[in-house]
Amino acid sequence: MDSLTQIALGASVAGAVGIKPFGRKVLLAGAALGTLPDLDVLVSYQTAIDSFTLHRSFSHSLFVLSALSIIIYWLALWLNPQWKTNKKALFFVIFLPLITHPLLDGFTTYGTQLLWPIAMQPISWSSVFIIDPLYTLPLLVSVLALWRHQHAIKWQKINRIMLLISCLYLTLGQSQLWYLKSHLAKEPITQNSKVFISPTPFNIVFWRVISYHGDIYYETFTNIFNQQPLKWKALDSGRTLLNDFDSNELQRLEWFSGGLLKFEDKQNTLIATDLRLGFSQVYPFSFSLAKKENGWVAVPSEKMPELEVNLENFKKILP
Repeated sequence: MDSLTQIALGASVAGAVGIKPFGRKVLLAGAALGTLPDLDVLVSYQTAIDSFTLHRSFSHSLFVLSALSIIIYWLALWLNPQWKTNKKALFFVIFLPLITHPLLDGFTTYGTQLLWPIAMQPISWSSVFIIDPLYTLPLLVSVLALWRHQHAIKWQKINRIMLLISCLYLTLGQSQLWYLKSHLAKEPITQNSKVFISPTPFNIVFWRVISYHGDIYYETFTNIFNQQPLKWKALDSGRTLLNDFDSNELQRLEWFSGGLLKFEDKQNTLIATDLRLGFSQVYPFSFSLAKKENGWVAVPSEKMPELEVNLENFKKILP
């Protein structure tokens, strides 16, 4: 999720368990801890695909963050022995903002390696967009109000209620996702294919669906209230361009994306695009993999420039 959402969630969970014993400074601590895992973007990697696939890995591991929570907890007690009178609350003020960050990221489409270093495909429950105001705003409002009225019992209760509502919102997204999976399983186009479903920007009402068949894939948009036949758009995945080409970076990208890739030959450069993230020809994550020299020759990957943000291009992503 976006940084503002993680800050709001971190502050909210810290406030829920620590506002009484520690005062409103726990909101600042929770906000800082809530955004800490995303500092992995500052790590420099050799290639663009390394940066893409290693984001949300070690820094989002439940094992790593649990250990880090204990280290920060003991360091806090060492720096301020007076906090020993509220050790339980102190621990959860530290632990909850750190742990809820990767768990929330797991509900997005990108993919989060929650169990790193265990080798498994990144977890993506894919039921909330990376920016969703309906999830963020209630938490943000309650945190700001709690900052101003830290001793008001009313706002302490409201903050907990907003946390509950945020959890229910995620549950609602998951419920719709499972309904759509069940409904789409009956579609002829989805038979014997990889089916990927994700919410469209800023909501959990409208959903994008990909049915991936290898050399070709189909895309459509729907919602749980739709009673009309789905209008599928057939698109070329470009996999025939690969021939026998393979590389370590291609294998890693296949693993990270679950194989949902599109390939293009642009000026004798092989471009791979992650189809999970984006809409109908408008994708934020495309990478150069190889140059054509009597066949494809692997080169260190580079991220391709993103589409310019303007009204015409924004219209392309609307269902």
